[in-house]
Amino acid sequence: MQNIILSSYVLLLSIIAFPAHADRYQQREIEFNETPNVLFEQLSIRTQFPLSFNDRAEFEAIADSLKYHPDELHADLEILARLFLETALKAEDKINKARLLTQQLETLAETPMHEAIILLLEGRIRGLEDQQYKQSIILFKEALNKISNINDNQSLNLQFILHQNLSSLHTLVKQDTQALYHYKRYREIAYRLHNDYFIAQSETAIGIYYTGRNQLAKALQHHSEAYRISNRLSYPVIQAQTQFQLSRAYRDLGQWDEALKNANEAAISYQKLGRDASQSKTMTVIAMIYANQEQWNKAIDYYLNAQQLDEKHNRRISQGLNFHNIGEAYLHLSNYPSAMNYLQMANDIFKEKGIMHYLVYNELLFAQALSEQSLWKETITHGVAALIIADSKQLPDAQKEALEYLAKAYREERNYPAALDMMERLVQMQQSTEEKPVEETLTSNLTEEKLKFEINIFQHKLGKYIESSKDQQMAIIILLATIFILSFVWLYSLKRLNSVKQQKALLAKQVLQEPQTQLKGYQGLLCCMSNDESPKTIALVSISLLSELDIEFGLTESNAITENLIRQFEEQLNSKVYLMKPGELAFCFKEVLTPEQTLAQISDALSHQALAINDNVPHFSALNRLELECVLGHINLPLLANPDIRLTTELQFETVQYALAAAKSINVGHTYVSIRTLNFAPAAIFFKPLYLNLTHALQRGIIRAESNRAMSDMKWPKN
Repeated sequence: MQNIILSSYVLLLSIIAFPAHADRYQQREIEFNETPNVLFEQLSIRTQFPLSFNDRAEFEAIADSLKYHPDELHADLEILARLFLETALKAEDKINKARLLTQQLETLAETPMHEAIILLLEGRIRGLEDQQYKQSIILFKEALNKISNINDNQSLNLQFILHQNLSSLHTLVKQDTQALYHYKRYREIAYRLHNDYFIAQSETAIGIYYTGRNQLAKALQHHSEAYRISNRLSYPVIQAQTQFQLSRAYRDLGQWDEALKNANEAAISYQKLGRDASQSKTMTVIAMIYANQEQWNKAIDYYLNAQQLDEKHNRRISQGLNFHNIGEAYLHLSNYPSAMNYLQMANDIFKEKGIMHYLVYNELLFAQALSEQSLWKETITHGVAALIIADSKQLPDAQKEALEYLAKAYREERNYPAALDMMERLVQMQQSTEEKPVEETLTSNLTEEKLKFEINIFQHKLGKYIESSKDQQMAIIILLATIFILSFVWLYSLKRLNSVKQQKALLAKQVLQEPQTQLKGYQGLLCCMSNDESPKTIALVSISLLSELDIEFGLTESNAITENLIRQFEEQLNSKVYLMKPGELAFCFKEVLTPEQTLAQISDALSHQALAINDNVPHFSALNRLELECVLGHINLPLLANPDIRLTTELQFETVQYALAAAKSINVGHTYVSIRTLNFAPAAIFFKPLYLNLTHALQRGIIRAESNRAMSDMKWPKN
């Protein structure tokens, strides 16, 4: 039953999102990358591996018994051998089985294609088993030479695979120029095959190259393109791979949020796919993101997660890299015993596997850790080891770092001749690197001159083309006219936008004003009550003698009188004053005032007001000499003791109106009514209809009213 499900999954992958033009070689390659374990089980069952044969005749007899064409069986065994060399494949004794199949296929090799595949397999075995990367490169190039003159799809597919391996190996051994050549050929073949899956793979690979060269903008461009292409396919592995590489690009650019987002999503995808090796790499990237932000404890957690996955599958080199990274993190935390322990474990693995390009950096980190502890003899031991490897591998950065540690250690050990020798080497290296910008400048100048020359050629061709074509000239005229019109429209729009902004500012100001008088009104009061420095005391004052001011004096004269009155109030009382209607003003005080204090301040200020009435206006000139009586409604804010309950400014204002309505019902001299709530008063008393609820609350004793007049004489409004 399980085999049927696995086979169905392979068939489904072959149908969903697979390009119609892709041939069976490309389809098999996609299955190889997406579902290696499914493909392996399918081929193992069909070929009944392992097979035993000594020559071509016996092989053909086996093929016939398995109902195979010999060429098809040969092709399936080649794929099976390659699968044994894939890290994603979960099988026992993979290297030995791959070697057995390679030897058997070698006895059947009759064509250049067969021989090239044998060389590919042999190169993969040497690279995986003994890390003989340079020998693997030689074998891969020999395989390329054998099929370079064959142009069918099978050959192109194999060339694609070989360039993929060559580009990775050249990068690994720091041969960047040759690596770039094979990356470009790898990408070129992908586009030549018109296969989106291959294109996404090659764009990712060349993005990795540019990341290694610190050309991060180019790297992000290629990784983004790969991720975009992979997202229109229905293959989860390529999607996870491209997203993983995209996260690395964002990490190198310092865009931590994007890097973490993509890395975490890729890690989840790899976990679902059961790709522990890739999941381990993703965990390492997440750890590095935290390390770059100096969140070392988080980094260590993710390094340890990666280490557990690598240990589970005995991936020794990956374990060594994780030990190195953990040691570096502990070094930054100044936890030297733990750092030394992990660095030693990394050293043991790199030496065991003979991986010098990793060992050199681990030795340098060892030297740094020992130097920080002033263990100078041990620093010299590891510094010398690092320098020997750096010299043999021609790694300038590693050479400089090793020389710096050695110079300091020899000086501390009072071995001045050795220290001087290290310093002289450092100076020589510094001088040689300073000469490079000149060479780079020359190269840059040559490139610039070449570009100028090419531009002149294109301009000359363009000039000829324009001269011979009136249509082109007309097109330019139309283009210029269009630009002019668009510029005019843009300028008009800009002017219109400024006008709209000014109008908006004016409307924002007017909305706070009383509509008829254009003085500060109701909306201005609400704005004052709701801002961050909200007032503590609100008083609503009715001056009966001024209630008909607009009718008696006319709007123009009454506005001038009212504006002058408000200005004098604000200057004398240090408050903000707003006009509600003729004869009715609202006062906002920053401090808490009792109703007696509020009435006293306002009535005192009122007695000293000069109403600025035009003396030429008959009959009303005596108004300046009259004593103006006022009636006042008063509240202190906040109305409710519970700070978590907030009342709207409209309801607070209506509460003051309620108090004023009660005060006006007496209509005797200076009168005030103040409303306050008790500590246990619920917010429900301020629901609509407000006046009715407030009256009921007064009757029940939930709120209190204070006045300088007899409470029994008041008439409380109910609606």
